[in-house]
Amino acid sequence: MSVKMSQEVPFNDILLPGKTPSGLSAFKFMSRPWNPTKSYVLDKCYSPQDLKDLVAKSVYLDSVIEAESARTGVRKEKLRREMLAYLEEMGLDKKIYVIRWMGIVFLKFCSMMKVGVFVNEPAILKLKLSMGANPVLFLPTHRSYADFCLMTYLCYNYDIDFPAVAAGMDFYSMAVVGRRMRETCAFYIRRTLAGAPLYAATLRQYVRTLVSKHCAPIEFFLEGTRSRSNKSLPPKYGMLSMALAAYFAHEVSDVTIVPVNISYDRLMETALFAYEHLGVPKPKESTGGLLKALHSLNDHFGNIYINPGAPLSVKQYLKSESISSEMLKPVDLQQLTPEQFTQVQDIANYVITLQQQNTVATISNLIALVLMQSLIQNKTLDIEDIVSEMNWVIELLKSLGASVYEKDVRSDVERILVVHSKMMRLDKDKKLRLLSSTLMTVSDDVKKKMKGHILKAETMVNAVPIIQLQLYVNPVLHYLVPPALLALLAQNNPSKERLFADYQHIRKLLRHEFFHVEKEEEKIFNSALQYCIDNNVIASREGSLVPGEGHKTRYLLKWSVWPALTTLLKCTEVMTEHKSCEHKKALKLVQERVESSNCHPYCLSLESIGNCLQGLALAGALVRDRGQQEVTYAVVPDAMAQSHRLVTSVLPDFYVDFGRNNSVILDHRPLMSRL
Repeated sequence: MSVKMSQEVPFNDILLPGKTPSGLSAFKFMSRPWNPTKSYVLDKCYSPQDLKDLVAKSVYLDSVIEAESARTGVRKEKLRREMLAYLEEMGLDKKIYVIRWMGIVFLKFCSMMKVGVFVNEPAILKLKLSMGANPVLFLPTHRSYADFCLMTYLCYNYDIDFPAVAAGMDFYSMAVVGRRMRETCAFYIRRTLAGAPLYAATLRQYVRTLVSKHCAPIEFFLEGTRSRSNKSLPPKYGMLSMALAAYFAHEVSDVTIVPVNISYDRLMETALFAYEHLGVPKPKESTGGLLKALHSLNDHFGNIYINPGAPLSVKQYLKSESISSEMLKPVDLQQLTPEQFTQVQDIANYVITLQQQNTVATISNLIALVLMQSLIQNKTLDIEDIVSEMNWVIELLKSLGASVYEKDVRSDVERILVVHSKMMRLDKDKKLRLLSSTLMTVSDDVKKKMKGHILKAETMVNAVPIIQLQLYVNPVLHYLVPPALLALLAQNNPSKERLFADYQHIRKLLRHEFFHVEKEEEKIFNSALQYCIDNNVIASREGSLVPGEGHKTRYLLKWSVWPALTTLLKCTEVMTEHKSCEHKKALKLVQERVESSNCHPYCLSLESIGNCLQGLALAGALVRDRGQQEVTYAVVPDAMAQSHRLVTSVLPDFYVDFGRNNSVILDHRPLMSRL
């Protein structure tokens, strides 16, 4: 159950000068005496080098090297040198003076960006008091590269030892930055472990040693990568399984997991993400690229909200200890059993839902909902309309269990219009308008690297601003989707039993687009149905459920899932026609179909299309075959036809011109740019 936020749970801006006595400068604050709380109290605090030495001497790696030498014929001495090189590559370092200087730089950037970092302080202080008995895992959402800095600075601010943070190899090769990140407790991991058994074994043992022997928290992103959609991704299980290996082998008595939601008024990567959705390849991270991007930081980026959830005890969650034949082996040699890995998956899925429950609905999310509805209705709103609509949306979201952080809606709207001045603005008549984007010509080099269909320049210029706006709608959709689907299904006048069956079917089709835990679905369904009945979205008539008279709520709910359902429908159409298709080709074909149709521009998102294809596979409408080179889908005709009929029966009927003829879009195109 989501926890509603109130004024009794204060969010404090930890960047305010008032947080330090007499308004101390960034330098004085970062150089203050610092005696952190250890998250895990041990008889000995191991240094970064000690941790690597423990890994190198482990019985487990000795056994892996022995087996690899026998399998490949490579001498054990050479394999050991290889293992030590891996350890040097991945191992964290900790230099307090570097952390202090990086903190000063971080505060400087925050000042340039006019950022406030608001933290649920009671939750952090309560967590800090409970630390010491066992290892702590910080599992934050991952929406921006800023997430790395935020959690480390939060720990410094509240005198908690710096977390060991898992970072991708993209940063490892960045001049200066890669080394500085390592010295601020980052450890590096490769994206894939396939084909490198010794590297995989070294990483597993290193993470396991961090959990069992490190006095500081361990931090990694359960989703594995930044969410380009600004909503929850299905979890990756690898890092969590490595981290919990120490618990299952009884090296530690328990592990505390802290889900953390980080919400942004404005993402630094919004424009970049919009182009990635359309298939433009992500630029490679580099120090030069970072330096070029710094000039854009001298702008208003609004507030960031860090909301930790209640700590989760792995021992209490699992309730009973698993007994396996692995326990007969020496502790170092014990590995996760299939049953234990299933438990890891269950924990990971649950933690994602806890992150969702701790979402802070920001003013950016609220105004994005209002402006998107304005676009769909082709109706401009003045400031009074905006404030009125936002107050209504706030109450709607709160009634669905959302946490909304706002003080005074009118002043918050004025603030957020400054933050998003490149995306929306009030025109000369004081009407809220969405700004069109620059007309781009795509170079031949970029066209060769495009991941999807080569879209027309006009398509891209219309799609980019609306996709950017959708990225601020997405974080709150997990509250809206269950009642929205029920509102649409009620159009078919079903019984409650039929309603639940069809609801489960569509939720499965959209599981990758709107992540949820299937075993919780009956509870979510009943709660959403009760909400719909209480708010007259659905009415009961002669044993059937029918649309109610709550037209305003029904309208918002219907358009909130319109893009996802449309994308799903296009996927069923394309796959039915082609019978069998490779994944990359399917993405291009669906994107091409969307471009030629009157669809919401977010339907062009390759991520959304991929999610719908995976949903069709999960529901049995496609058979997914992972070949050596490429994933291939094959249609299951009856199941695909059933899914197609269901989606067609509920798809909202909107006709919207998302081009220059829409009165809400303000065409202010500068000179043509080159992509």
